Amino acid sequence: MADDESVDIVESRVQRCSELFNRGDHLQDSSTLDELDLALINAIQIAPRAAWSTIGRALELSPTTATRRWQRITDNGLAWVTTYPRLKVWARNHCMACVEVDCAPAERDHVVAALAQQPQVISLHQASSGRDLFALVMTADLHALSRFVLEQLNKLSGVHRVRTHPVTQVYGEGSTWRLNALTPAQRTYLTRHAPPGNADSEILPERYRELLLALGGDGRRSIAQLASLSSTSLSTTRRRLQRVLHEGMITLRCEVAQNIAGWPASAILWARVPPDHLDAAARTLATLPELRFCAAITGSNNLVMIVWLNSASDLLRLETSLAERLPTMTLTERAITLRQSKRQGWLLDDVGRATAVIPIDPWHEIEAPTPA
Repeated sequence: MADDESVDIVESRVQRCSELFNRGDHLQDSSTLDELDLALINAIQIAPRAAWSTIGRALELSPTTATRRWQRITDNGLAWVTTYPRLKVWARNHCMACVEVDCAPAERDHVVAALAQQPQVISLHQASSGRDLFALVMTADLHALSRFVLEQLNKLSGVHRVRTHPVTQVYGEGSTWRLNALTPAQRTYLTRHAPPGNADSEILPERYRELLLALGGDGRRSIAQLASLSSTSLSTTRRRLQRVLHEGMITLRCEVAQNIAGWPASAILWARVPPDHLDAAARTLATLPELRFCAAITGSNNLVMIVWLNSASDLLRLETSLAERLPTMTLTERAITLRQSKRQGWLLDDVGRATAVIPIDPWHEIEAPTPA
């Protein structure tokens, strides 16, 4: 897909989703979103902790109006700011894995609910084929991952089979995904207030765990709120926050209910790429507007992707485009997501709105499993 075509696709979806919401065709019990709401979400995607005065200046709104609009959006679960350790750094220095679960049909809801409550589970998809559930899991190390899978997940009532694929490299993830509802000048202005995203970021120390959990519940919390929740002084909290942001230890991510993004369907794709072509293929994939996650994994397939789509049938268009652009890559499996129950620590309802948060905690201790 050419770059200008990709931009056209994204912008058409922004326009379409605005029209859908104004008609009330999606999420009928939620407040409608206008183009200014979409621009506000886009602004916070770029600069998640920017002051309301900064956001207001970019959008020509008063800080009070920007605050009120954001509160309405978050109250309806249509957008939210979450925080987690930087995935690329964590996968390289700690442990991250894709976990596939098969479960008894009658126990599926029970297994989903149990997994969604686990702070090590970043995201959870209910898949259409090949496996019942697909989860992204983050732990302190391989031993902790083994304990999670063998001592907890395998013994959970209703689980029939578990397949675990450690992640060896993260190439792309949803923190860089944008609505593209702003002008170039607005994007340039807000980028000056964005987190640095240091390419050579440091490993997040465990002593910052409470700060991470507080930010996971709301990445826009004030210093005073963060200090209270992490039981540290204002000066310590401010210093720690500045460090994790400046050194790129964490990712602040403004998430959006999938329907309002104009990509109401999603899919998981598995692929095989010759090892000497893997990095180049991943760099190409990272430019796709559909891409939400891309990582190298262990197993018979060495690459996994999560993509957003216009519809389930839109998968054929994407596969055709990938075949043209990446002839050395072979797509081996694909599964449409029937429902995403959790995304980046937030629990979702059946139309993708945020309902509650289980902040991502890769240091969480394994709890006793539910007896079979």
